[in-house]
Amino acid sequence: MLNPTPCRLCGYDAPGPSCPHCQHGSSDDSLQDQPTTQIGRILDGLQAVPRGLWLLVTTRGVKRFLVPPVLLTLLAFGALFTWSLGLVDILVDAATVDNLESMGLEEGYFKAAVTWLLDKGVATLLAKISGVVLWLVVSSIVALYAFSVVYEAVAGPFLDEIQGRIETSWFGINPRDEIQRPTSIPVADCIKLSLLGAVPALGFLVAGFVVSGPVGWMLPFGAPLCYLALGLAKKDYGLWLWWVVRIESHTLMVSIKASLVVVFLLIIFLPLKFVPVVGLPLFMAVAGFATAITLLDIPFSRREWALTKRLQFLVHNAGAVTAYGGVAGLLFVIPILGPLIMVPAASIGGLWLVVRLDKDSLRPLETRRPQTNGQATPKV
Repeated sequence: MLNPTPCRLCGYDAPGPSCPHCQHGSSDDSLQDQPTTQIGRILDGLQAVPRGLWLLVTTRGVKRFLVPPVLLTLLAFGALFTWSLGLVDILVDAATVDNLESMGLEEGYFKAAVTWLLDKGVATLLAKISGVVLWLVVSSIVALYAFSVVYEAVAGPFLDEIQGRIETSWFGINPRDEIQRPTSIPVADCIKLSLLGAVPALGFLVAGFVVSGPVGWMLPFGAPLCYLALGLAKKDYGLWLWWVVRIESHTLMVSIKASLVVVFLLIIFLPLKFVPVVGLPLFMAVAGFATAITLLDIPFSRREWALTKRLQFLVHNAGAVTAYGGVAGLLFVIPILGPLIMVPAASIGGLWLVVRLDKDSLRPLETRRPQTNGQATPKV
């Protein structure tokens, strides 16, 4: 769908006066009576993350989808932590004997950086730090990375499934699946077949790490071939799998564009941090707005909104999304527990906010509601 006309409520394509997906109604009373003032939108932005957490807790059959990303993140944390401590041990040992060659580093930027650290005595200072303090420093840095970046990345597909189930509870159907899903194969069958393909696929991946030489480099390519074979054997599953791959790849490209916008905003407004008194709050507001761009990616992608339409929605509701991103940012800085709670709560809360806020400004002029005193008249 190249240019969907968003429904004023659910946000899915509805070019006519009525919506075939939600009929302009929802089982959740909080989604009715959309705010018409900026103050009302800002208040909605402030409550979006807590509402997302409430929806996560009270909606049946969704919490189990968070188990896989949590486990994967714990595995990533363990691997990163072990690797980081190994590097620290090597650095401390080299600093103790003052022998760079004992590290066995190849020529390049990393060796130059380590040489600088040794020359400045930084590594020697590290060697004098107690083991407990060093362990806490390394584990906190690794935890911040693993439980923020890694968790947010791997949780995406599972949060997408959670949002689909929540939309089903709101509208009686999953609009994205009704519009796009190419086959009626049950979700349970898709999960079973995917797990079946995962067994030999993991075998190929593990073998790629164990076997050395050219054969070892080739073995990981056997993993996607397992799913290709399943898709050819089960046509409905193959159609579903290709649909999922296509959606995720398109979502990835849009996410990259959105991330570039975020980086651009943070770089441009970085000098605000150094303005006395008002600079830091202003920069936090910009950072909150930028954070919202990435957190709202899943509900935007489900509705197939292009980047221009996303930015139009964000600018029209700048106060709401900035407040929403600010609350999410405050939760995010809490070590470990913050990202684990914030990412799903903010993702679901972002879905609630996208549905809650009016999308009339995204529709063609001839299909918008008439204006009364600068505001759209209530829907009938």
